[in-house]
Amino acid sequence: MKFGLIPKLLLGLGIGILIGIFGPDWMIRFTETGSMLLGNLIKFFIPLIIFAFVAASIAEFETKAGKLLSFTIGISYLDTIIACGLAAAAAYLIIPNFAIQAGQVVESIAIGAPFVTLDIPPLMNIISALVLAIIIGMASTWGKAPILSGAVIEFRNVVERVIQKFIIPVLPIFIACIFAGIAAKGALFGTISVFGKMLVLIVIMQVIWLIIEYTLAGMISKQNPLVVFKAMLPAYFTAFGTMSSAVTMPVSLRQARTIPFINKKIADFVMPLTANVHLSGAAMTLTISAITVTLLTGGELPPVGLIISFILILGVIEVGAVGVPGGSALAAIGILQSTLGFGDEAIGLMLALFMIQDSFGTATNITGDGSILMIINRFFGKEKNGSQESTSSTDIESETV
Repeated sequence: MKFGLIPKLLLGLGIGILIGIFGPDWMIRFTETGSMLLGNLIKFFIPLIIFAFVAASIAEFETKAGKLLSFTIGISYLDTIIACGLAAAAAYLIIPNFAIQAGQVVESIAIGAPFVTLDIPPLMNIISALVLAIIIGMASTWGKAPILSGAVIEFRNVVERVIQKFIIPVLPIFIACIFAGIAAKGALFGTISVFGKMLVLIVIMQVIWLIIEYTLAGMISKQNPLVVFKAMLPAYFTAFGTMSSAVTMPVSLRQARTIPFINKKIADFVMPLTANVHLSGAAMTLTISAITVTLLTGGELPPVGLIISFILILGVIEVGAVGVPGGSALAAIGILQSTLGFGDEAIGLMLALFMIQDSFGTATNITGDGSILMIINRFFGKEKNGSQESTSSTDIESETV
């Protein structure tokens, strides 16, 4: 019998808690060693993940470059940034009421040090990886560069396999080690209480954002948003079960093509694209979680300026995030480190919460794609004699040149 990712994460969390409460000192030191080693390995891969997925995403846009592509990506980015801003505002107002004690995770009972210390420095820092990805990705689209374009896409595929075969499988172990340390320090129950409240806040904010998205899309497109939302419900539940926008994309595309006033050619272009570049639900989770974990581990809310910087960079990072469970969180670890100064413990807390709620975030991502489609259809769908006319593939190509 095979267990899904969430049961494995919960099992790892439970085992870690038991070790932290009842385990002897040598076992705690063992989990601290595991936390250190796995944390270093994960951090080593983060710049590679950012480079691979951002560069490959740009390279794959080569045959689609133009107004339609730029408009779709621009709307998706703007949507994500506004969603994160709303989430941040809610977090600053609500999270301090969770009765979080200053530094309650890190300023508690001292525990044994790891048996060994091993530093595995990344090949480059996060900003360097992002800038290099943009340069290489753009260079592969200038003129004909099939070898360079193929290389970055193949590298992305290799990194994706590393995520699926190594990083995702070790996450339950990493989280077990993190929570063993938290439990051993005596900060367990406060942390779990905060996590429960934060999860409720995240889900509520995601629902509110879907309502806002579809309301605005209806106003801009002058179409009934309930028709599109109802059509996207099968995609919502598929995404909830699979935790992958990429896996759900065929369902969302099928559903989009059933909407009477949506141009099918526009749907064929927009839905596969937004499945990869529109991740507002995941970004909201990361924003709320980052603010909460900063308060949980540092004892104070992060400066607003840092969160604004975090959100603006996060929107770019999420465009290239991999379509596997947890890909958004893994891609964001780098800016959590560089912008907010997160250490291994804070990253472990972020990953634990993100993975547990990933079903809700992915469902919000994919369902929100329908609202983006309504806006794009308003400006790029062809109308004739008051009825929606199916745009030919030649028309679409002329739009994108």
